[in-house]
Amino acid sequence: MNKLLGFFTAVLLANSAGAQKVNFAGVWTNPKLEMISGIQYSNAVPKEIKVTQTKDSLKLERTSAGNDGDVTGTETISLNGKPLARVSKTSKRTVTTSATWSTDKKTLTINTTYSYAEKPAEAEYKNTEVWELSPEGTLLITKTSDAAVTDDWKIKAEYSKK
Repeated sequence: MNKLLGFFTAVLLANSAGAQKVNFAGVWTNPKLEMISGIQYSNAVPKEIKVTQTKDSLKLERTSAGNDGDVTGTETISLNGKPLARVSKTSKRTVTTSATWSTDKKTLTINTTYSYAEKPAEAEYKNTEVWELSPEGTLLITKTSDAAVTDDWKIKAEYSKK
């Protein structure tokens, strides 16, 4: 009986450990880029991402190349799957973001929809980012952009931890 109880306890512990969410916290920099399809935009992925992760959210500070030098934008994404909407200060677009974990909690998918400033109910383009940690400890982001009026593209970025 004790052996059987020990076996079930071990199975339960293994299953609960396997369901832990990956922790993406840290400063990720120097992405190696692989263009999968479409045009490579200079700001397709940020050159640095500072991630602060709690059980309920990700705070992202993304630094990208801008026309007048580097630009850092900050956003907090809920990890409960519910979409959050905000209005961009510069473009006046409505930006709606949601994040969901894979069943095994190893990858996180972030969906972002950018709506026209003058028509907030109409999507201008949608980005999907799939985040995962490699066995080597790098952050892998595969990002796909689906645009209503411009070219679609897909890129893979591999970030090193700073």
